Amino acid sequence: MKAEEWLASLAAFPLGQWIADARRFHARGDMNEDRVEQLEKLGMVWSHFDVAWEEGLAAVRGWAAEHGHLLAPLDAAYQGYKVGIWLKNARAAARKATEIKQRRAEGLPGESSTGAMSADRREQLEEIDPSWCPTWPV
Repeated sequence: MKAEEWLASLAAFPLGQWIADARRFHARGDMNEDRVEQLEKLGMVWSHFDVAWEEGLAAVRGWAAEHGHLLAPLDAAYQGYKVGIWLKNARAAARKATEIKQRRAEGLPGESSTGAMSADRREQLEEIDPSWCPTWPV
C-alpha cells in the first residue's frame, strides 16, 4: 500500500472515540501494562484534568515565587497563565470539599463530590502558601 493510500484509509478512522475508549479501559484497569507503556511512549494523556492541574500548579508556583503568597487578585497572570482565575476555582473546589466533609460528619446526605478538591491537591497548595484559601474573599 502506498503512503497516500494508507493516509487516506485513516481519514475515516474514529481516533477520538478510540482514545476515549483507551482512557476508559485504562481507568478501569482493563488495559495490560505493555499497551499502557506503548501509549505512554507516544505521549498519551490519560487525564486532561490532571494535565490542567499540573499546568496551573506550575503557574501558581511561579507567581508565588515572585510575590511571596497565593492571594492573587482575580486578574493576576503568570507568563500568560491566568493564575487569579485558577486560584479562585481552586478555592471553590476546596470549599466544596470542606462542606461535603462537614455534612458527612453531621450525618447529613452528602452531595456529589464532583468538583471537590482532593486532600492531595490541597496539600500541594498549602506547601506553597498555607494561607492560600482564606475564609474571607480575596
